[in-house]
Amino acid sequence: MVACAHHRLVPLALFLQAINEIEMELNIYQKLQLGLNFFELLACVAGFIYWKKIKNSYWKWFSIYLLMIVLAELFCQYLLYFLENPNQWIYVNFIIPCEFLFFFWLFYMYFKNSRQKMLPLIGAGIYLVCFTIDRLYLSKHEFAFFSFSYVVGSIVLLVLILVFLLRLVRSDEILHYKTNMMLWVSLGLLLFFLGSLPFYGLYNTLAANYSNVFNTYWIVQMCFDYCMYLFFAFAFIWGRPK
Repeated sequence: MVACAHHRLVPLALFLQAINEIEMELNIYQKLQLGLNFFELLACVAGFIYWKKIKNSYWKWFSIYLLMIVLAELFCQYLLYFLENPNQWIYVNFIIPCEFLFFFWLFYMYFKNSRQKMLPLIGAGIYLVCFTIDRLYLSKHEFAFFSFSYVVGSIVLLVLILVFLLRLVRSDEILHYKTNMMLWVSLGLLLFFLGSLPFYGLYNTLAANYSNVFNTYWIVQMCFDYCMYLFFAFAFIWGRPK
C-alpha cells in the first residue's frame, strides 16, 4: 500500500515542480495580465450564468461583448507570447474602439426613452472623429498609443456616467439602486477611467521618457481594471434588466 501511495505521489510532485517552473518564468506583468484575463472571464461567466434574466433585454449583448473581450485578449496573448508577434496594433485599432463604441451604445439603450438619448450618439460621433484624426495624422508618427482619441472617449464616457448618476439620484430608481445594472457598470467604468486616464493620456510620454513611472502606473491601472470587471460581475449577480 505504501509503495502504491508513493507511485501516486510522483506525478503530483512533477506537476508541482512544473507549476513552480512556470511561475519562475512568468514576470510580474505576465502574472497581472493573467489576473486580468481571470476577472474578464469571471464577469463573462456571471453574465451567462444569469442569462435567463437578461435574455429578453439588451443586456444580453453585454454578456456577448464580454465573451468577445475574453477571446480577443486570449488571442492577443497567444500572438505575443507564443508567436512572438506584436499585439499593440490590435488593441489600438480594434479592441479599444470597440469598447468605447459598445459603452456608448449601452448608454444610448438606457437613455433611449429619455431626453438624454442623443448624448451617447453625439459622444460616439465625437470619439469617431478623434479616432479618425489619430489614424490619419498621429499614426504617421512614432506613437505607441492613440492617446488623443482615448482621452476624448474617456471624458465623453465620464460625462455620460455623471448624467446617469444625476438622473438616478433624482428619480425613484435610487430606492432600488442595488438592482440597477447600469449603476454597477457605471461604477466600474468610473473607477477605471478616473484611475487610469492620466496613465493612458500620458502613455507615449511615460513610455519614452519615464520607464519606471510607466511600469509602476501600469501595475496600478491593472488593479483598476480588475475592479471594473468585478463590478460588471456584480451587475449580473445583483442587477435586474430595466
